[in-house]
Amino acid sequence: MLRIEDCYLAGTFTKTHGVKGELVAKKNSNLLEKNKLESVLVDIDGGLVPFFIPKKGISPRNHSSVRIFLEDMDSEAKAQRFIGCDIYIPMKDVPEFIDDADDLDPNLLIGFLYIDEEKGELGEIEDIQDYSGNIVLVISVNNQEILIPFAEENFIEIDEENKTITMETPDGLIDMYLEE
Repeated sequence: MLRIEDCYLAGTFTKTHGVKGELVAKKNSNLLEKNKLESVLVDIDGGLVPFFIPKKGISPRNHSSVRIFLEDMDSEAKAQRFIGCDIYIPMKDVPEFIDDADDLDPNLLIGFLYIDEEKGELGEIEDIQDYSGNIVLVISVNNQEILIPFAEENFIEIDEENKTITMETPDGLIDMYLEE
């Protein structure tokens, strides 16, 4: 049996779409629509339950959400019960990291330790935010949230095995956040 720790959080169901059981999911990455997924795992009361997806069962809705049709989900009433449930993909089905930052899904870096080239270890990447196409890594240092641009030219090394990312942070950025 798969555990949540062995899976990637791909999104969360937020509402129904139409009356035929289709759901809308806020996505954490483009893995849902980019990969030809045959199934997903849905967190129902702390347990991961597999659901099959028919061909063309996932379609983009906008930059932050997708429409998903799960097999045997044939009414709005059935779909309504899934609102608020998280969607997971087994890590074995998540593509490996790609060296080129343009192809790297930044959401896969959540949980990685952020290392600044000059200041050293700063903290764990807690979230990824998208501000109109400007992707930033969110870390917390001394209870202060710091937003760091996700830019290829700042990457030095991504160590998948040790879950660390080393970057050259723009001059003065960290100090600006930590000034009182």
